Amino acid sequence: MLRRYVPYGTRRALTTTTRLASKASSSQHAHEVHEHSDYGVRAPFWERALLGTGSALGLLVSPRRGDLLTVLTQVSSYPRIDELVYQMQSTHEGRRLLVERPSINSHTIDIDALAQLPTDSFGRVWFEWLRANHVSPDERCEAQYMPTFETRYVIQRYRETHDFYHVLLGMPTSTLGETVVKYFEASHMHLPVAVLSAIGGSARILRDDGQAVLSQRTTALDTPRLVGLADWAWRLGQLVRTPLISIAWERRFEQPLDELRAELGIDVPPPVLLDMTQRPRTAQRTVAHVAGRRFFGWPSKVWERHGDKDERYAKSERRHHGQA
Repeated sequence: MLRRYVPYGTRRALTTTTRLASKASSSQHAHEVHEHSDYGVRAPFWERALLGTGSALGLLVSPRRGDLLTVLTQVSSYPRIDELVYQMQSTHEGRRLLVERPSINSHTIDIDALAQLPTDSFGRVWFEWLRANHVSPDERCEAQYMPTFETRYVIQRYRETHDFYHVLLGMPTSTLGETVVKYFEASHMHLPVAVLSAIGGSARILRDDGQAVLSQRTTALDTPRLVGLADWAWRLGQLVRTPLISIAWERRFEQPLDELRAELGIDVPPPVLLDMTQRPRTAQRTVAHVAGRRFFGWPSKVWERHGDKDERYAKSERRHHGQA
């Protein structure tokens, strides 16, 4: 039987990173408590419309609110979530992810071990990017508002792997960098939240540049760079050879970044090079416990009364704890 040839660098990365990824595949994580096939609440349209509208408006005021972005991602993904699940099921690597359901955070990934990897490796570049931008893999709020554990995991995975796209594209966490990444995600995954974020980020850049011109500030304008980078990111998203949602990034940490980019078809250089440490993000997150669940900031207030009285959540919690 013929064996498929795998380049030495890739083979070494896929075998030796098992040590780094084993913790992620064997450790208990948030998704294991919701493995019942009937888990979840399929929200009616009016609830999704209310939460989506409120989250979108909140993000316009405070775009750094990850909790709002998590809610908007969930409630807006219903038209596309089945396609995203199909993309994960379309590869062997993705099907394995659906079985093991690993999380990406400081409890499942040995962050310190990444610092010992070669400087050109994907894991080492990600580590340096996290440190330079003051970003933590623990900043992703849990996905709670999905109808099944499968769709919940896919959305959670999409949120947790977002920073890897920054590394692949060489983008910082600035408004410009985030907007470019969202154009890439919109082109590749066609998620409504990515389209909305790209439009919102573009509007914010235009507003900031307009204020800079009116105030006669000498700072460089982002709009000219956005035009070229957005077009580049959109075309790049359509050239990706493998659905990125199906990639087991935990097993690619020792793979050279340039080799990984070439494998995925993301090796076209950007028209403008950005500083990956530009304008680091500051975390803003508040936690509220409602009906045995965790909510982060707004719309926690919406659920403070509703959640305690919602029998759907009470039944779900009793089932998970083995109660009648």
